[in-house]
Amino acid sequence: MNDHADNHADDRSARTDGAGTTAADQPGGTTGANQAEGTTGYAQAVAELEAILGRLEHDDVDVDVLAAEVGRAAELIAMCRDRIHHARTEVERVVSQLAEEQE
Repeated sequence: MNDHADNHADDRSARTDGAGTTAADQPGGTTGANQAEGTTGYAQAVAELEAILGRLEHDDVDVDVLAAEVGRAAELIAMCRDRIHHARTEVERVVSQLAEEQE
């Protein structure tokens, strides 16, 4: 296996913030099993998507890494859409409740 693919595998497992700390070390951070449980926050998901995009923009992406990264990106996009939908629903509920209270 080439060293480039090894580096990407390490990137996915560690999910560092560039300063050497992993997402799990940060407040509200998640990695591994927690991500599978859907506890990744919206901002964390967007940051991870941006990191994936940055890695995919390189011409020398290994095809196996590409498939894994695209799969993870699809999971994150679905999670973000779900969070946005739930937030919109909650905002609409609160606004409706406030309107009823003013009547």
